[in-house]
Amino acid sequence: VNDANKVYFATDGALPPLIALLRSPQLVVQEQAAVILRNLSLTSDNERNIIQEGGLPAIISLLRTTEPRLQVHAAVILRNLSVNSDSEVKIVQEAGLPPLINLLRSN
Repeated sequence: VNDANKVYFATDGALPPLIALLRSPQLVVQEQAAVILRNLSLTSDNERNIIQEGGLPAIISLLRTTEPRLQVHAAVILRNLSVNSDSEVKIVQEAGLPPLINLLRSN
């Protein structure tokens, strides 16, 4: 998907349902939603949109799961979002650092 389509996808109302899928009881659904958000978070417009649509709590909650693949996707999404200093502050405000630190301390 090219960058223009990534921005269109994220601004056309797809982010709220996609973020909601991160809380699905089905692991495969959570993982697919996380992969899509991971890819979308590579563009600066989408960085802001993901945060404005309330994506941080759901992304941060993936860091607390016992599923390593979800933890990795969440960590990469947060890395992509933290490129912007405003986003970095919001990640800290949403208590994103403790689960990241715990993840680093784990096996």
